[in-house]
Amino acid sequence: MAIASEPTDSAQSPMTGRDFYLEGIALGREGKHEEALNSFSLALKEDPKLAIAWVGRGFALGKLGRFDEEIACCKKALELNPYCVDAWNNLGFAYGMLDRFEDKVRCSERALQIDPENATAWNNKGVALGMLGRFESEVQCCKRALELRPRYLSAWVNEGYAYGKLKWYEEEIICYDRALKIYPFYLSALIKKGVALINLKRYRESLEILDVVLSLDPDNAKALYRKGLAFSMLGKHEEAITCLEKALKADPTIADAWVVMSNSCFMVGKLEESARAFDQAYYIDVKDVRTGVVKGLSLLKVGKVDDAVRSFSDVFGILLR
Repeated sequence: MAIASEPTDSAQSPMTGRDFYLEGIALGREGKHEEALNSFSLALKEDPKLAIAWVGRGFALGKLGRFDEEIACCKKALELNPYCVDAWNNLGFAYGMLDRFEDKVRCSERALQIDPENATAWNNKGVALGMLGRFESEVQCCKRALELRPRYLSAWVNEGYAYGKLKWYEEEIICYDRALKIYPFYLSALIKKGVALINLKRYRESLEILDVVLSLDPDNAKALYRKGLAFSMLGKHEEAITCLEKALKADPTIADAWVVMSNSCFMVGKLEESARAFDQAYYIDVKDVRTGVVKGLSLLKVGKVDDAVRSFSDVFGILLR
């Protein structure tokens, strides 16, 4: 006589909202953001008042580039729990991805009111202040983040970036070296260190660093452009042209790479190629100027004065190149 099987655990215990939430977290860690989004949605179907699931859903949406929807999810989470630091941090991050840096600062400050030792909030605030042109304040925020979390890679790179904007290039390199001591293959730190070395006119050292980047990512357009620039500054224009051709094949929208290409072609007597490269740079610049002006005017209309000034400053930088 057959013995009836016992009910399975799943039959006895259907998944709760928190179970779906934890499933979404695990999927997100694997980079499966579409699947994670589905799990968070199921969590909220089971428990619409689960604030952390709203945060998780927003995070997944942000990873998919849907930042307006991430903002809506974070706001819902904060309606349920105004003291959710992760919701404030993620809301600020989404605002930043939409160039709403004043809003990002406000979100970071709300997070820090709740948890003054939250390294992520300090780093986020620093980034936003830097995007508003307040680089010394960015340095101070990053330093505070690193006091709280000394192995915070993003904070080391952001502090270095701020030093670079202040033209304190030696200090900038020290920050990147600290990041690279923690993780030697951090491409962002390697590329930025290469740029800082170019700014210090240490072109051969820059080439060594950029070659490390290209050994890890041979088609990295930023590294190829900077390598071409370093060759150009050394007067090695044929080598510069080779690098710049590869850079522009990977990303034809780098206007500065077209400018350097134009110069190097001119220096080796390739006048037609030089003129074509200059035309490409000018075409990209015209589009960027138009976009920047429209964006700046839009920001002024809604009272985002600091963001508008930043947009117009970018335009002037293009015009003065």
